[in-house]
Amino acid sequence: MLNRISSFHNYQSIQNDIRRQEAKIHHNQAQLASGKKLLSPSDDPLAAHYIQELGQQSEQIRQYLSAITLVRNRLENHEVIIDNAENFTDEARRTLMEMINGSLSAEDREAMKRELTELADNFLVLSNVQDASGNYIFSGTKPKTQPFFRDNEGRVTYNGDDYQRKMKVANSLEVPINDPGSKVFMEIDNPFGDYEPQYQLQEGSELLFERARNLDPDDKSIYTVTFNELPNGQFGYQLEQDGSTVQSGEYDSSVGIKYNELTIQLKGQVTAGDSLSLEPRKTFSVFDTFKDALEYSTGSVSDASNTAKLQQLVQEFHAAFIHLNKARSDVGARLSTIDFQEQQHEDFQLSLKKSKSTFEDLDYAQAVIEFNENERALKASQLAFGKTKDLTLFNYI
Repeated sequence: MLNRISSFHNYQSIQNDIRRQEAKIHHNQAQLASGKKLLSPSDDPLAAHYIQELGQQSEQIRQYLSAITLVRNRLENHEVIIDNAENFTDEARRTLMEMINGSLSAEDREAMKRELTELADNFLVLSNVQDASGNYIFSGTKPKTQPFFRDNEGRVTYNGDDYQRKMKVANSLEVPINDPGSKVFMEIDNPFGDYEPQYQLQEGSELLFERARNLDPDDKSIYTVTFNELPNGQFGYQLEQDGSTVQSGEYDSSVGIKYNELTIQLKGQVTAGDSLSLEPRKTFSVFDTFKDALEYSTGSVSDASNTAKLQQLVQEFHAAFIHLNKARSDVGARLSTIDFQEQQHEDFQLSLKKSKSTFEDLDYAQAVIEFNENERALKASQLAFGKTKDLTLFNYI
């Protein structure tokens, strides 16, 4: 009886050993087939935990790279639109400069006015452009609201807001994907300082407003400068503040006119009786410049005030061109930022793949050695089982 029990346990022990060896070989074969060292978390729980974390980080990087692709597409479209706006303002500037030429016929001036009208219309259409998703680009954070409307008198109003839509492209980096139209088209630095001139010039006058600065931020007065001829043959001036005379004297073009915190610089030849009013204005809208250009383009070339106003509008179009160029440069800077961030993400993603490979990928040489060892162990167990399973006392009787 004891012999039967001992034989049975030996039999079971060898069978279990064979099964363990077979399981090891099957595991080795699965590793070699998949190229993976870890086939289940139980193979190495700690390594499996690290691999899971690496996978989450890799997925986050993938999402950031997708966001960068979307941001790049929108910014490139944004850049093209601003570039077209630059071209429109530059074309309008050159058209106005030609209209100042007194040798043009009435027909030529009318043709140029039609060209200017078309530029103004196209510029408005461009400012209301939509992206592929139907969102208005220049409406701030109100993408479904048309940003610009023009009334019957030619005035353009803005219906968007002053904020930017942003997209996250890294843990601590959000990139604006648009610019509000108010900042791009309606808040352009006044090239004449803090004021806008209104001319009342004598026939043949060549007086032009150059610049005026007022260091007093609370002074919202309208100033008027009127020139007269002095007995000594020089020109004098009279300065009015909101209709009241506050200063007068001999005009020196090299010094200009100074009153309290106000400094006025003029250029060109003064004619007795010339007058100009200065209305406070720190920024201007390019839409207003288009509107004024169309209005003053119908004036006579012999009207000195009209010509001076056209000269002013030429400067405004030039200022708008520079402003739009800066806006386009800012978009280019954002594109450079996401290009750099994309490279960082790709480098980090490569590092993650290398780290994951360290935990997960199979060392084929080591795996083959282990497979061969397990295979030899299995054969030895099978051989031992073959010899012992037939071993009984009857063989010795």
